[in-house]
Amino acid sequence: MRLIEALYQLQLVDSRLDAIRRELETLDSSEEEQQELEQQMEQLSKDIARDKQTVRQLRQELLDQELELDNMEAKMRQMEDLLASGSIRSGREVEQVQKELEELRRRKDMLENKMLELMIRLEESERLLKERETQLNQNRQRLAEIRQQTAILREKLAEEQAALLMEREQLRQMLPPEVLTRYERLKARLGGVAVAKIEGNLCGMCRVTITAEIIRALRDPDGLPTCENCGRFLYGEV
Repeated sequence: MRLIEALYQLQLVDSRLDAIRRELETLDSSEEEQQELEQQMEQLSKDIARDKQTVRQLRQELLDQELELDNMEAKMRQMEDLLASGSIRSGREVEQVQKELEELRRRKDMLENKMLELMIRLEESERLLKERETQLNQNRQRLAEIRQQTAILREKLAEEQAALLMEREQLRQMLPPEVLTRYERLKARLGGVAVAKIEGNLCGMCRVTITAEIIRALRDPDGLPTCENCGRFLYGEV
């Protein structure tokens, strides 16, 4: 393998390792999303527990009022039957029963209005409870998907990273120390790319035309041609 070819392969490996590091950082940000989902789920669970308690209380209150209404209607029927039977002889007693009956009717109207309000509150509470339970289930599914996808991708990246690190060491052993030092300096100065591939007759990075001298240097097994403009090593097929 030509010296420049080994250097170019090292550049490809390093570029991919940099990309893997960025992907792993992205996975770390997905952990932040997981934490956010967990916090949302914790709050939803609290809200759902409170909503369930509210629904239970409203249902019990509505049941109590239905029983009260049944008793009230039964008493009203008794009083109406009593008046209709003609068994009450005293006009004063008739008047008293009629007043009590009228009062029961008034209370019945108030109770029915109150029950209607309760039913509206109950319906709204049940709707809100259902929405939160749906949201909680969706969050659980989303969290499970993220965890599974993250674990699979993290394992895949870790395997690729380990293989690339081994290949990187093998390539570095093929290169002289002074070349590696220059390579690392160029990488640090030029955005992580120290070796550019020739594209046509241009430097693949800065797009400046290469010279005939560079073409000759590429044919030398130990040649390390560089771009006269950006200073990167230049690799090309020969």
